[in-house]
Amino acid sequence: MNYLQLALEESFFSIGISRPNPAVGAVVVKDGIVVGRGRTQRPGNAHAEVMALRDAGELARGAAIYVTLEPCCHYGRTPPCTKAIIDAGISEVYFAHADPNPVVRGKSRQILEDAGIVVYEGEDACVRASANAASVNLDELSGECLDGDECRVLGFCGHDSDTVLEGRSVFREVERYFEAYDYFVCNKRTFVEIKSAVSEDGFMGCIAANGRHLPLRITGQGANCWNHELRAMSDAVLVGAGTLLTDNPRLDVRYAQGNNPVKVIWAGHHKFTKSEIALLHVFALHQIGTEGVLLQPLVFSCVPQPAFENPAVTAPTGDYGHGVELVLLPHESFADNWNFMIENLSARGMHRLMVEPGAALAREIFNAPREPEKPLWNRIDLWRSTDPSVDASLERLVKFGKAKAGLKFPGLPDGVVAKESAMIGPDVLTEYYSG
Repeated sequence: MNYLQLALEESFFSIGISRPNPAVGAVVVKDGIVVGRGRTQRPGNAHAEVMALRDAGELARGAAIYVTLEPCCHYGRTPPCTKAIIDAGISEVYFAHADPNPVVRGKSRQILEDAGIVVYEGEDACVRASANAASVNLDELSGECLDGDECRVLGFCGHDSDTVLEGRSVFREVERYFEAYDYFVCNKRTFVEIKSAVSEDGFMGCIAANGRHLPLRITGQGANCWNHELRAMSDAVLVGAGTLLTDNPRLDVRYAQGNNPVKVIWAGHHKFTKSEIALLHVFALHQIGTEGVLLQPLVFSCVPQPAFENPAVTAPTGDYGHGVELVLLPHESFADNWNFMIENLSARGMHRLMVEPGAALAREIFNAPREPEKPLWNRIDLWRSTDPSVDASLERLVKFGKAKAGLKFPGLPDGVVAKESAMIGPDVLTEYYSG
């Protein structure tokens, strides 16, 4: 267990609630027991630290607070969290990630330390959060291998090494979590993360004998759970009209803890029919999010969509039938329209957009001209299956006339740089950034 991991889990339920403020989680711990939990509420309401302190009550005095992001130290819509921490009598503060906001960064620690509070931050805070949960005193370790075994990390051995490794793992997870927030603060722009999956032979799906696209199950359950966790980290998840009609996805977080993201549909030039709308889960299932908020799908379209039944709406954006908000795209080129969409989501305070494209949409995104100041994407998560049965099933579909051919992955954009890879079951995940 790691107390900052518990705080991170709390923060997932703030996504979609706190924006444009960061989704933050906090826990208060006293004598090894979690006595308070909290997460950031709607703008103008309490932040995670205040919620956790309220939950702890008088037990907060002399306790430690673990928070995913550096506590705020300025007056905005709410008083500073540093004041609440000091007034509550907290003795130690552990925060995992420094706030990129210059109004906060570095100032909070000084304020808390001037009040006599011990403060730990970053990787050090995450490692100590693991050590505290495991009752390991890192400050008393000599750093020498007393049993003759080879030291693995920071000179610690045995379960002490495991404690450090766990803390570092939590730190990396928190950094990954706040990657989109950091980008949003620095660029005032939504971070776009693309997830694709391809078979061993490079296929994303297949084409039926009648020309329609057919889904192809590529990844195993481990990869699917990972994808749902990414959805839970995202403000919104986008699919194109082709994927919507082929897979009929729900775009929820069935395999992860957290809030469902806003569903975004890139309609392009496809004009939805009433029969299609009636069958598609994203329009038929109006899911209710945290605090009873309707998760209204967003449809970005190059053409009018009369099947959504509101002929009175003539503005470029408006609420349509089926609980849908339609946004008409004003430009001719794909890149200009995609940027228009990103700017629209940015204005809504969305930090991370997850894109799950089919072959056609992936090709348009990857082949569009790139502008350094207006990137069409920020990160690509590419899953490659090593399971030969995926391509074998495609071959059988073609052999028996149920499919004409496979849909090839269009290939990665030029200049991408692979950052790291991991394997879950038969699937290999590689993360790419623009070079």
